[in-house]
Amino acid sequence: MKTTGTTIQSGSDRGQTTQDFAVGISVFLLTVGFTFGFLPTLLSPFGSPVGDDITAKSDRVAGTMISDLAVDGEPRTLNATQLQAFISNNQSEASLREYFGLRASADLNVTVIDVHDGGGRDVLQLGGSPMVAGDDYRSQTPAASTTRVVLVSGGQCDVQCLLVIRVW
Repeated sequence: MKTTGTTIQSGSDRGQTTQDFAVGISVFLLTVGFTFGFLPTLLSPFGSPVGDDITAKSDRVAGTMISDLAVDGEPRTLNATQLQAFISNNQSEASLREYFGLRASADLNVTVIDVHDGGGRDVLQLGGSPMVAGDDYRSQTPAASTTRVVLVSGGQCDVQCLLVIRVW
């Protein structure tokens, strides 16, 4: 076996050094870290600002109102007399929270909207008073909104009515 002498040449034939590896892995780790750090903020506009607990409260309030004020044998038809009494007895948000068993920190609005033949919408008036209860929603905070298509007994709705519940 014959050995030949090797010569060290500078330039393009040199191997990877420790410094090259350190720089390369640092750039790689910074890129991966930036990607994982930036990706959640990139997708956040598509996420819901309202939690599932608030949405569940809104759905529960709508379901309770429909079941408590329904006319027997007519699905999704609210008794006009009971609806008017409910709204007049629960004008304050505190009484609504107590009725539905919500915490004191929950804000709540109940509105019944009359949908007209041409598509126009107004707050339903029963006995000269609007069917609105609770605090006014000022669009400042994200709210869970549940809308149910209902009828009100006695032909009070032009085409149909919407029961709109907002919890924030």
